[in-house]
Amino acid sequence: MLMEQLFSSGVMQMGPSRTDPSRQVGVFNLERVAALPALRTAALQEFAWIQGKWEHENRVPATTVSPAYSDVGISRFVLGEGGAWVCALSSDGREIPQITYDPFSRQWIYLLTKGSYGLLRSSEGWVGNTIAFTGTMTMIGINLEWRMRWTRHNENAFSFINEEQNADGSWAYIDEWIFQRNR
Repeated sequence: MLMEQLFSSGVMQMGPSRTDPSRQVGVFNLERVAALPALRTAALQEFAWIQGKWEHENRVPATTVSPAYSDVGISRFVLGEGGAWVCALSSDGREIPQITYDPFSRQWIYLLTKGSYGLLRSSEGWVGNTIAFTGTMTMIGINLEWRMRWTRHNENAFSFINEEQNADGSWAYIDEWIFQRNR
């Protein structure tokens, strides 16, 4: 059970409520969580290279009902939200959180919240120059088990491949995004 795990691990303990100190409630054990923000900050440095302006191409293969196509554009990324997230920058400059590191679970998190919705996780993290995120995605109203495999080719190029899980557990290619740093 969640609360038993949190208390037995020492992450939480009983302490005074912030709004009514006469009440004893579950609070974080500061000795156990004090180092966690620094762990997140250090982990996010593994994505520091992504900051900047990128030209992208989205390659989509033909299906039985649609032709192959390719779309192009510009993407911008920053370490935002006080250094706690890799954020895409919208055209009006707003930070859109997309990738973070959860120091509690030691997992990378990929988040989509606009038009497509998903919370994908990577417990392995970076293995060499690749990282894979998996989880449930709602893509324009269609629920799928999703895998997103990122590859950092060098300082000026990265890509990711999106895949959906078939009924037999295998993965089927959806599309590929290719990024080149815009200088």
